[in-house]
Amino acid sequence: MQNRILYLTISSILLILISAVFAQRTSVLAQDTTTTNSNVPKLKDASLKVEKILTGLNLPTNIAFIDNKDFIILEKNGTVKMAVDGNVIDKPLLKVNVSNGFFQGMLGIAIAHSNKNINATATSSREPLSVFLFYTEDKGNGNTPIGNRLYRYELVNDKLINPKLLLDLPAIPNSYGNGGAITIGSDNYIYLTIGSASTDNYHPHTMTLNYRNSTIVDGRAGILRITQDGKPVGHGILGDKYPLNLYYAYGIENSYGIDFDPVTNNLWDVENDGSLNDEVNLVKPGFNSGYGMITGLSVESPAVPPALVNFSGKGIYKDPEFVWVKKPVVTGMKFLTSDKLGNQYQDDLFIGGFLDGRIYHFRLNADRTHLELPQSLSSRSLASSDLPKAEPIIFGEGFGGISNLVVSPDGYLYVVSVGTGNIYRIDSANTSKTSSTSTTSSNFHS
Repeated sequence: MQNRILYLTISSILLILISAVFAQRTSVLAQDTTTTNSNVPKLKDASLKVEKILTGLNLPTNIAFIDNKDFIILEKNGTVKMAVDGNVIDKPLLKVNVSNGFFQGMLGIAIAHSNKNINATATSSREPLSVFLFYTEDKGNGNTPIGNRLYRYELVNDKLINPKLLLDLPAIPNSYGNGGAITIGSDNYIYLTIGSASTDNYHPHTMTLNYRNSTIVDGRAGILRITQDGKPVGHGILGDKYPLNLYYAYGIENSYGIDFDPVTNNLWDVENDGSLNDEVNLVKPGFNSGYGMITGLSVESPAVPPALVNFSGKGIYKDPEFVWVKKPVVTGMKFLTSDKLGNQYQDDLFIGGFLDGRIYHFRLNADRTHLELPQSLSSRSLASSDLPKAEPIIFGEGFGGISNLVVSPDGYLYVVSVGTGNIYRIDSANTSKTSSTSTTSSNFHS
């Protein structure tokens, strides 16, 4: 219990510090990024460049591609916009009431694609699309959350219509840990992260937060899996009663990023646990990440894993594949499913950091069950992101508070910066310039 209190107390301090970053966003945007070195993206690889695709967005949290060039943009305040041919159309697709707590708002998006839409050359030739949005719905004053809710909309003629509520998840007692990452697997099921939705001095006593004396399972603290109509998949991995039958994984304090390995189809996530220990995890069905009793590597607390809630042996704890002890607040994560940045990066894992504005790069081992780490990081733990120890896994920096990474249908890596209001694309330095700003790696770490 003392450890829980310590985590939550330090988390409060961290929240204040992170909030200060957002408070400074307006002044950051007003500065000339060509002279503000910390906000000029740089890449380690001189064969690549960064292009600024959009700027001036209001706390963008995510994007999702409709086709190779057009995409939907989420803003934290509940506004959903669309970019067509590199420009944001004037009228939003949608505006909903969301709670304005730091971890609340318009959080996640996924689109069920068809080949016709991916290859469409005009908006008029698109078929209706199913668009899944996850947000903290509010009564209207910004501080009265109704729930963390997943809706399915139809995108028709540049409008999001016909909302259907698929999941209504806890958003109280407060705004810590709402998660919100969504992806659609090759099985066409929806995978969604939901955190603890707790306060700085209280975590709900639920089984999915590893409270052994509890019988409560209420939909928080895990990765949920449902059909595109909002139904459970089969009899459930951990049990057959609702909502336990929705859980693919549990014991998760908060997660902003999940993605499937394109080679093995294994699910991976990044997690933010308390005040310390951001994690990268391989997530097999029934995975228990341990939050509530343990964060980071179990070598620090070897007696804890056997004491975790395991749902009659159906849940299995496994150590993280990598841990940042000093948190960069890892956010979006994506496997790069193309060779557009070079064969050396294809199928590798990329992870964004909010506090440090960095992109981290990991290769996987031969059977793709572990990260291929340099000898200096063989402990699978990085005490601090300070150089030089972090150097081998840094791909780029200066992105000013990353909220998500996205791979476009044509294979390029996009970076969403909530801290600067910009969206960037990473491309080969040999391709023609397509935006007003591009940066190569010549000034990396300068």
